[in-house]
Amino acid sequence: MSVSIVIPVYNEEGVIEKVIRECYAQIITHIEGSEFIIVNDGSTDSTAQILQKMAREFPYLEIINLKKNGGHGNALMIGFAQARNNFIFHIDGDDQFKTEDFWKLYRLRENNDIVLGWRMHRFDPLHRKIISLMARIIDVIIFGMDIKDINSPFKFIRTSVLKEVIEDIPANPFAVSMLIVIAAKYKGYRVAEIPITHFARITGKSKFLDILYLCKGCFLSFRDILLLKRRLRAN
Repeated sequence: MSVSIVIPVYNEEGVIEKVIRECYAQIITHIEGSEFIIVNDGSTDSTAQILQKMAREFPYLEIINLKKNGGHGNALMIGFAQARNNFIFHIDGDDQFKTEDFWKLYRLRENNDIVLGWRMHRFDPLHRKIISLMARIIDVIIFGMDIKDINSPFKFIRTSVLKEVIEDIPANPFAVSMLIVIAAKYKGYRVAEIPITHFARITGKSKFLDILYLCKGCFLSFRDILLLKRRLRAN
């Protein structure tokens, strides 16, 4: 039951060391054979230097440095492609989660293929919540699925399932996590959600800045879900 932890990172110099140390203490040291993959998505602050230092300190820490910032979804796909263990645990590197909640998801692995951490009390800017709500509504309309936290960046995935459904994901998706969950459920895989703790962001800067980005996010979510439906029906 080994686990691959995958973390996409962009300009998280203020918290990434804390996130790595917590993942090691809470997960890596307790599950034999686990691996730790961090994709540095072209950070322009001191994130790369911090990761280099951490890699010298911790065994099994694999750092993938991308020259250019290609977006969260692209970094996540690269990290997923490198995962070699039975299960993948995806957590973002912004320190908005309680790492111990991993075990809530892990305990459900026997009877589920994907377990999502549901941010029941979500401490994100309003525009992020609106994009997630719109994606959820679009998913209900197009696929008839109602997934509470459809784009959760805190999830536990059976690797064999991920490798299958990822072939149906459109190129350069806006929110790859959302599409993976929809595709898996469409194919009959078992998806569960469980409440987890979520914290407000205390460092860094969100990319979701204005109404234009909000509109773009909603449009791209709608586009990607339509493209996914077309590909799933074709296959």
